[in-house]
Amino acid sequence: MSGIAGWIDRDRDLTRGGPVTAAVTAMAERLRRGGHGVRHWSVPSAVLCHSADALDRAGAQPAVTTADGRPPAAVVFDGTLDNAARLRSELGLRGGPTGGADAEVVLHGYLRWGGEVARRLDGLFAFALWDERTRELVLCRDRFGVKPLSYLPLPGGGALFSSEVAALAGHPLADPVLDAEGLCSVLAQVRPPGRAALRGLREVRPGHLVRCSPTGLVEQRYWGLEARPHTEDLATTIETARGLLEEAVARQTGPAGGTPSVLLSGGLDSSTLSAVTAARTGTGPRTFTVSFGSAATVPDAPYAQAVVDHLGSDHQDVLVDPASLTDPVTLGAALDAKDFPSPFGDKNLTPYLFYRSVAQHTPVALSGEAADAVFGGLISEDERAATEHRTFPWIERARAFGLENGIGNGLFDQRMMRDIDLAGFCAERYREARDEVSHLPGAPAEDRRAREIDYFHMTRLYEQAVNHSERLAAAAGLHVRFPFSDHRLFSYLYNVPWRMKSFDGHDKSLLRAVARDLLPSIVLDRPKVPFPITYHPGYKQSLADRLRRVLDDRDAPVRPLLDLAAARRVTEDPRMLDRGGWLGRADTEMVLQLDAWLRARSVRLAL
Repeated sequence: MSGIAGWIDRDRDLTRGGPVTAAVTAMAERLRRGGHGVRHWSVPSAVLCHSADALDRAGAQPAVTTADGRPPAAVVFDGTLDNAARLRSELGLRGGPTGGADAEVVLHGYLRWGGEVARRLDGLFAFALWDERTRELVLCRDRFGVKPLSYLPLPGGGALFSSEVAALAGHPLADPVLDAEGLCSVLAQVRPPGRAALRGLREVRPGHLVRCSPTGLVEQRYWGLEARPHTEDLATTIETARGLLEEAVARQTGPAGGTPSVLLSGGLDSSTLSAVTAARTGTGPRTFTVSFGSAATVPDAPYAQAVVDHLGSDHQDVLVDPASLTDPVTLGAALDAKDFPSPFGDKNLTPYLFYRSVAQHTPVALSGEAADAVFGGLISEDERAATEHRTFPWIERARAFGLENGIGNGLFDQRMMRDIDLAGFCAERYREARDEVSHLPGAPAEDRRAREIDYFHMTRLYEQAVNHSERLAAAAGLHVRFPFSDHRLFSYLYNVPWRMKSFDGHDKSLLRAVARDLLPSIVLDRPKVPFPITYHPGYKQSLADRLRRVLDDRDAPVRPLLDLAAARRVTEDPRMLDRGGWLGRADTEMVLQLDAWLRARSVRLAL
């Protein structure tokens, strides 16, 4: 993975030294992705920065061309192109059979095809390209927005951009402010399309390209989910879905002959991915499973072992010491990996530590995340059939548990949440997402609702899973790839009717059918369980202690937002952290993460 950043300024000469150079250097030093040194390229109106890691195959960056004496163009690139070899051949570029420098492919592809190059790229990527001919900055992000890319428009057609919000927030021209809309975005864990949590900061939308020219910003969509008729019968649908998954695995594991690594939880998704990978290579993959040792039982462990035994995997249990979850260095690293705080606490810390350990054994691993979204595993039949819908399914589910304002918001002041209109914000985001959904003419209400639910999960909830995992893995030094996040597979399954996805009355029955001859029945027919959390008493006590320190600090930035009496009750009776299983803990996790984030980014509240 790479960290990319840059500054476009049409009023300053960015090649001059002094404060300008200091600002560029400071921005580049905040890039935690990559971490193997930063390289720069600049012309008077633009400077591009790139931080790579030892595995980065994108080539020397920034990649620059001055062909035929024309004004130069340069690109910085983060990610991996699955079709680099084919594009290099099409472009007439030199390179071996594996493709070579992906950044060079993007640069020369843009010079030949312009913005249409985005449609031709397969993989997970983000890039920023400066074209000196037109004095235009082009920002682009993969179809699902797995690779991060944010930007801050500046007066006069300029911009700051970076793969990490921290690099933008610390720039002298940025003013990191969290206003009412931004706070709603954090508390709801959903944002207006293209907007970041901090005021004025924007994100390149998934499947979009942004042009920043002297005349202003233009946003162009190059890919999106579209409604199409599904005409195949069940048997053909199962066969097609399996074929698309096999092709996605083939693209992301490269030429056969190696031994790919898979993050194996023991759930249906990662188990199916492991089995498809084994079928492709003819041998069991290397598999890694998280373990808490004797401190806590992981419910998935017997199923993971069954997969290992069935496939003959080269397997390793990765021990995560619950005591490490309270380490301030770990807490800070996991928070720094993300662009905004969340209520997920050790659901982020455990993967971060897991990825860090896995990275010591392999540089690249496959993940089964996103399968829930595409195979309909995130909502029950009753929820789908319900006739009254006011907001996103996961918020409705939280309300069924008595969490009117969603997960993680139980310790915030109720009046404050009414003042910022969190309920209205969520309702508007829901209407916004619902209006984006295209439907087939004459589709019955049941099919329309099922399509909306799939769209919400594939576009809004996706960020809480795959995107978070990518950022945590990148911070830990592990390249994680997501075969289920293949746009061909997404597009196909988006149009498979709900009744086929659960044709036998079980969740994800279509995926179970895809894996029917690949996995033991104990795994195929197992119930779904969430990602493991630690119930170690030391971790829960540390949450209460950290919350107490925040409450005792009258200068704590999060303190004015809290229901102080409710928060004090948690510190006085830590058993409240067990309310609703993990839900009580999430309330405290959200408070602590928000406070730490406000401090780390020097964010000013302006509600």
